[in-house]
Amino acid sequence: MEIKALFRKKKQTAAVFVDFEHWSYSLNRLYGLKPRIEDFGEELTKQYDVKRIFFFGDFSEGRLSSSVEEIRRITNNIIETKNPSVHPSKDFTDFILLDYIYRDVDEYPKTDVYILFSGDGHFSSVAAYLKNKKKKKVVVYGIRKAISNALRSVSDECFELPTSDQEFERYYKMILSNMDYLDSQNRIMYPTFRTTVQNVARRNNVEERYITAALEELIHKDIIHQETVNGGFQKQVKILKTDWDLAERFGLWVKEKKTERV
Repeated sequence: MEIKALFRKKKQTAAVFVDFEHWSYSLNRLYGLKPRIEDFGEELTKQYDVKRIFFFGDFSEGRLSSSVEEIRRITNNIIETKNPSVHPSKDFTDFILLDYIYRDVDEYPKTDVYILFSGDGHFSSVAAYLKNKKKKKVVVYGIRKAISNALRSVSDECFELPTSDQEFERYYKMILSNMDYLDSQNRIMYPTFRTTVQNVARRNNVEERYITAALEELIHKDIIHQETVNGGFQKQVKILKTDWDLAERFGLWVKEKKTERV
């Protein structure tokens, strides 16, 4: 055994509870993005010895149901919380999730860390209980702009999603959607750097500086490149061209995808 291995710090054990309704719906509503479930699982296993991970939500239909296959790649603990009432409430999912946490901490008292993915202030009480009464480390993950201050303040650590890289992906797709629309037109188009930034920012109600940075990064990745063409009247114009195959390899586009103007 190498000497380094003798001094390698043992990972803390962890139990993870994901309010998938918060993750999926808040991420889509605020940022137009989908959860990166496998990336989340990989991040946690790098830091902790994850013993249990649970996903809670109404998976019977809609956005959540389409994520079941990806969730199963990291866990089979998918807890269906569909409310049989004719007047369903988000609180039903919260109630079931809370019950699982309280039972878990009693059944597995040696767990070091409790990781909660939610932004709901309803969970601040159980977080305080885990931290103060059970002496557990409490880590919160949530969607930026959708995390309760009460929950944030009681946690030992709080991580916000999307990360800057994930949010940039949103801007990439806005730009590529615009380029796809221009490519589909039956007339010659001259998308320049400046006009692309202005149009995409205006149509998506996003600050130009974010679109500028994202477009510069797409050019750096060679997904979009600039070509000088004759724009008429003997005027040279530097326009943008897209390498759609490369965009697909980066996971930012799907070939022959039909889009509307954005």
